[in-house]
Amino acid sequence: MGSRPWLNPAPSYHVLESSWETDDDAPGPRCGHSLTAVAATKSHGPRLILFGGATAIEGGASSAAPGIRLAGVTNSLHSYDVKTRKWTRLHPAGEPPSQRAAHAAAAVGTMVVFQGGIGPAGHSTDDLYVLDLTNDKFKWHRVVVQGPGPGPRYGHAMDLVAQRYLVTVSGNDGIAPSSSLVRLSSCH
Repeated sequence: MGSRPWLNPAPSYHVLESSWETDDDAPGPRCGHSLTAVAATKSHGPRLILFGGATAIEGGASSAAPGIRLAGVTNSLHSYDVKTRKWTRLHPAGEPPSQRAAHAAAAVGTMVVFQGGIGPAGHSTDDLYVLDLTNDKFKWHRVVVQGPGPGPRYGHAMDLVAQRYLVTVSGNDGIAPSSSLVRLSSCH
């Protein structure tokens, strides 16, 4: 038999740490949340911002009704300090976004932009929020989109392109999957 490199076993994975430390400010188990990397500022090191999500899923194969439904949808906000490896629950000033899961998020400098998602009642939303992490006083801002925006959607992706445009692609508006691509100019 000749050499067949595609039959070689997959590489092994070695666990460096076999346990997790629990932290009172840690977000806990969830799905449909966003996790966004944010650069260091003058007063804070690099961090990961975790927002929203659902803490439970109802339905599935054993359920009488088809499909699944998110439960325990939240708008909690947490920061993970990459250097200290500690979670902190954040409570920024300003009006926060409503509870949601399956939203999109993207970093724009030391800010995080959040768009869309699906709320506890199962309805998609089209709002746009900015979490400003620039100063010690973190703050939520609701943004009013000038012109056509992405519209209500969930399960989509968003990212900053060329340090100028927020691009949103695909998702579902609550009726059908979408393949649309929407470009928003960022104002920073």
